[in-house]
Amino acid sequence: MPLFLFILAILLAMPTGDAVAARARDELPAVTFNPLELPSFNEVVQRVQRALIEAGYYKGAADGTFNEQTDKAIRLYQRREGLPQTGIADEALAIHIETSAKVQSLLKQLQRQRLSKMDEARAALLARPETRDLVSDPEHRQKRARPERDASECFGNPTPKCLLDEASQSAIAIFKNELRDWALGEILVSEAKAGLVSEAMNTVRLIGDPRLVMVALRDIATAQASAGRPVEALAAADIIPDAAKRLEALAAIADIQAKKGDLEGALSTAQLLLDGLAEIDDSLKRVSLATGAISILAQAGKTAAAEKELAKIKVIAQAEENTSHRSAALRHLASALAESDKPGQALALLKDLPDVSERTPVLVSAAAAQARAGHPEQAILTAQTIEAVRYRAVVLTRIALAQTKAGDRTGGRQTLETALLAASTIKRPFAKAYAYERIALALMEIDGHGDARNFDQAIDTAALISDDRLRAQTLWTLATGQRMAGDGPGADETMALAETATAEIKSPFTRVWMFSEIALTHLSASRIQSAWAAFNRALAIAEGIDEAWARARGLARLAAALSELSEYVEK
Repeated sequence: MPLFLFILAILLAMPTGDAVAARARDELPAVTFNPLELPSFNEVVQRVQRALIEAGYYKGAADGTFNEQTDKAIRLYQRREGLPQTGIADEALAIHIETSAKVQSLLKQLQRQRLSKMDEARAALLARPETRDLVSDPEHRQKRARPERDASECFGNPTPKCLLDEASQSAIAIFKNELRDWALGEILVSEAKAGLVSEAMNTVRLIGDPRLVMVALRDIATAQASAGRPVEALAAADIIPDAAKRLEALAAIADIQAKKGDLEGALSTAQLLLDGLAEIDDSLKRVSLATGAISILAQAGKTAAAEKELAKIKVIAQAEENTSHRSAALRHLASALAESDKPGQALALLKDLPDVSERTPVLVSAAAAQARAGHPEQAILTAQTIEAVRYRAVVLTRIALAQTKAGDRTGGRQTLETALLAASTIKRPFAKAYAYERIALALMEIDGHGDARNFDQAIDTAALISDDRLRAQTLWTLATGQRMAGDGPGADETMALAETATAEIKSPFTRVWMFSEIALTHLSASRIQSAWAAFNRALAIAEGIDEAWARARGLARLAAALSELSEYVEK
């Protein structure tokens, strides 16, 4: 029998299933895929190789040929990035490596800029005798906390100094440099407010980042002004080597002087600021700094001088070549016009601000200026053009209070209803909570006189506040208002709600901060006994905080409150 007939006979005799299996084996050889057997050139492989070279994983040629070196580089990258170690070069991997490389490049660039700015700040501090020792003694920053210390005596009989000493001990125990510097910055502000200036300067020496040393010097000057020591504040500002930070300090000092009613002092400080603007090269910074001084000139009735300075910054703003900087400069100019009670001119500049986000601060300032000027209808119309509802609701609340202050209680009530409706549509949780807080407190101010039952809507609005701290603090304020209005039982019920909200605040530091704020609110209203009660409650919470960062910041906040309370005897 011929050979081919013999083979045919055998195949015909095999079962059908075996025949199919045999054909499958012939058509699909049983081999395992090996990426090393890719064609000699592949564009995706070449792209992956180039990305790996950029990322520092591959030292071979980006020739598009998948080799053992490429395989090892891919697997190493995948392992370090927490990806499945497939060793496969595909487009998804190329995109991942390229994106990661871009992020790393950006981070390196930012780090270089950060180090450059730190070097500039250090050089500026070293260049002046008054600030040289703040950065020239690195051993001072190696100070260690005393774990054996006993803080019980301080908590039993607290003073600003002992609380701040304990805060400093907690701060230097913080492991992360950034968090430690943050806490030290808050401590030195409290020290300056308490009149402990030499202690504040010693705290500055503990800060590792020379850029933050500049900020600290500015904050010390501002804190002294806030504590009612303008001469010392100006002297502290004068030693700041960085021109921008020095002028920022002068702007803050002038604003504080104006708010305290010292317009003559504020004018003098504002003039120092204006005289120093020539030291600032950044045109946007010059415009933003000038606006504060112009506002003070307007408040003091120096209209001609204010208009002269406004004309100057208008020229600077319009000459700015960078589009984004120009828009920002014009926004500052428009806000300055509004603060100078020229809302019409401010609104006229909106045509030069195509970006909605740039328009919002101008509309806010203009609406406030219109309300102050006794034009609530115009103010409401301006507010209604604010697209960001979270800002619109708050501005409407301010307008309502201005209407009430002017004697239009009904109009103020109607504007608050509009604000309440706007607040209900806010998407961002904290922005919504903040708007409800502002409205609840405004309701208390508008409706809380004469008939204590009018607190009901304020309390209902407070219940809508999602943020635990804001809700608790608002309820504590409303309870005080009810008691002042003669509704003792209602105040007790609201206090119970406030206690429940306080218990829901997870952070003890947040509770310390809240009761410190409540203490100062009572103090400003001459409710001395209530102020001390809130302070003592904050003190008891702070004593139980173990975490160094929270303890340092909480005690610094308490010390600042105690500095103001110490002038009054507890009853």
